[in-house]
Amino acid sequence: MHAVSATARWTAAARAKESRRDDAIFTDDLAEELAGEEGATLFARYDNPGVGEFIAIRTRYLDDVISVRSDLTQVILLAAGLDTRSVRLPWPPETVLYEIDQADLLDDKDKRLAELGARHGCVRRPVGADLTGAWPEALREAGWDPSAPTLWVVEGLLFYIPEPDARVLLRQVAEISAPGSVLAGDLLSHQSMISEFSQEALRRLTEDGCPWLFGTDEPEEFLSGCGWRVTELKTPGEEGASYDRWPWNPPLPRDVMGFPRNFLFIADNG
Repeated sequence: MHAVSATARWTAAARAKESRRDDAIFTDDLAEELAGEEGATLFARYDNPGVGEFIAIRTRYLDDVISVRSDLTQVILLAAGLDTRSVRLPWPPETVLYEIDQADLLDDKDKRLAELGARHGCVRRPVGADLTGAWPEALREAGWDPSAPTLWVVEGLLFYIPEPDARVLLRQVAEISAPGSVLAGDLLSHQSMISEFSQEALRRLTEDGCPWLFGTDEPEEFLSGCGWRVTELKTPGEEGASYDRWPWNPPLPRDVMGFPRNFLFIADNG
């Protein structure tokens, strides 16, 4: 399996860790089985302070976006990984959820979900496609209607691809989206790429073939240049992006340089 796809396993392990808490901010009963020993090992290897907490916050934040925008009955997870929202979230019965990722990862995921007896709460359509290739065609073939507004979720992906490719991907999404569509996801700051506090994690990720490749300290400008207007931007620890998980409250002001930072965003194509 491609090295970046393997990160899906340690992300699942992070969700499993959160789910074991008595005060869990979400519950993913399938995460531990999907992560497996490989995921648990990788999570232990990458678990710098704040990493597990950020994944938990990001998961809950995007859960909330999906729940609030239940009027958008086409939902697409770009690089879906081992996400189990099709099983664990309440969905309006007419919702169709498209999961795009590498075909081998989705095939393995489908097999494990079947073995675990997973029951999907929506129509779920996996789309095995490379996001650097002809994925829009594969999405249409799976039944996606480009004339209807869509909620796109890009979670834990953009910092693994070079900035030019990230721009191409998000511009593609904007170009094929009907008016009223929404994009939600996360971005890494450029400060995270150069901060002394990130260097050990970066070294390990690079050794394992899945380095961080892109971060921006100007997320609004980046997204605007890709055809998306930011309607909400938060950093972990802020109201609405804390859930009593972030260990460093209050968050540092945006103009403080030298510290790692993540962004959670909602944008539209209006």
